[in-house]
Amino acid sequence: MKNIFKYFYSCMMLLFVGDVMSQQISLFNTYSLDPLQLNIAYAGASCTEANIHYRTQWIGMQNTPKLLQLNAHTALGKSNALALRVNSQTQGLLNTLGATIGYAYRIKVSETAKVHLGLGIGFTQAALLAQKAIVIDGNDAALNNSTRQTANGFDSEFGAMFVGSKLKLGVAALHLYNSNPNFAGNSSYKALPQLNSQVSYVFNKDKKLEVEPWILSRNTIKGDNVIEGMLNFNFAKTITVGAGYRVNYGFLALLGAKIGALKLGYSFDYTAGKNATNLGTSHQVMLGFNTCKNTKKIKPVEEPVVVNIPPPPPPVVAEPTVAVVEPPVIKEVVPEPVVEAPKAKTEQELVEDLNQLSDAVIFDLNKSTLNSEGLTRLDNIANFLKSNPNLKVNVVGHACNIGDKAKNDLLSKQRATYVRNELIKRGVDSKNLLQIIGVGAEQELYNNNTSDQPKNRTVRFQSVK
Repeated sequence: MKNIFKYFYSCMMLLFVGDVMSQQISLFNTYSLDPLQLNIAYAGASCTEANIHYRTQWIGMQNTPKLLQLNAHTALGKSNALALRVNSQTQGLLNTLGATIGYAYRIKVSETAKVHLGLGIGFTQAALLAQKAIVIDGNDAALNNSTRQTANGFDSEFGAMFVGSKLKLGVAALHLYNSNPNFAGNSSYKALPQLNSQVSYVFNKDKKLEVEPWILSRNTIKGDNVIEGMLNFNFAKTITVGAGYRVNYGFLALLGAKIGALKLGYSFDYTAGKNATNLGTSHQVMLGFNTCKNTKKIKPVEEPVVVNIPPPPPPVVAEPTVAVVEPPVIKEVVPEPVVEAPKAKTEQELVEDLNQLSDAVIFDLNKSTLNSEGLTRLDNIANFLKSNPNLKVNVVGHACNIGDKAKNDLLSKQRATYVRNELIKRGVDSKNLLQIIGVGAEQELYNNNTSDQPKNRTVRFQSVK
């Protein structure tokens, strides 16, 4: 009875090995944390990075598939990048060990987007663990020929990706050319050409909570298709929680964390679909390291100016003099001239002085709030208005000609509103700041075609007629 069971098990493993010839799609779930698993072209898209992944499928079954991958990539200058992937996979009686060296070239298409082209060349060794099988047919060359239980072959792949600030779009063709190594006779292992395609987009970019959906398709030339969707939630760029569904295979879950230079990940999938009924659960863990650093501009500390003050000259000792008594001089009393008080400035003159102060208040491009320097200059305007409590003005917002008219009109009014609120915070009576007006780029203060263009991103004050 025991030998019958062993024979049955060996047969099942051989059938599984045969099936691997066509079912060769590695179902990694942590690709959103490490896209290099999908596409060699991703090399150099982030900082220098190294990752290790381990996946075990169908917990509870004996001798289930297991996959270990180590990968690393780094940028070389602005355009070039190198990558390395090492895979070790066990599938029944078949063990495969492979290494791929990749090169990627990055083309800048905008300030926030690049196109990556990648090429990988690899070497694979396949080993048939025939000693673990119970052989009934002693003439089976694939299992009984101990001298032909390993086979070597070469492989290649190509990938292309668009990497933007929010959008990632990629296509990768795997196993484009690979040899067909024989174990013995007509028994062979050959990796089938495979096409990976994926798209992802980050909503609410750079906010505390980002939402990032992924759609992924993996296909072989024999029609083995795996399509899945994943929805990730990124909290403060530190914690990632995701859930998804693999069509006809089951449900997915993902948990990731970034702790300094470390990156951790765990995925879970429950295979209970049309193509994987009651196979149980699969698990994957990852550990990564990267050199990315959050760089913040530090305001330089001004060194104190040392002024060399010369020592005081030695005291001069005056020679004694003989006091000469002069007769008193009677001066004629001349009445002091009457100095007229300065003439008070007109309302128009006060507005002109106010606008000279506002000329130094400049907003950043597409911003309706001021930086610390702009707020300091706004203090001067507030002090001027408080020293002239009878002056009543309208607040007028301006914009440069970058962007469409509707956006600039709204932006200029937002700037005027912001300045009025900040002046009130600084003690200016709201009754002296009457209307809020936004004129967009229509009223050009400076020539938009010169270096003075940024000076149009400001506010002006208008006398109330």
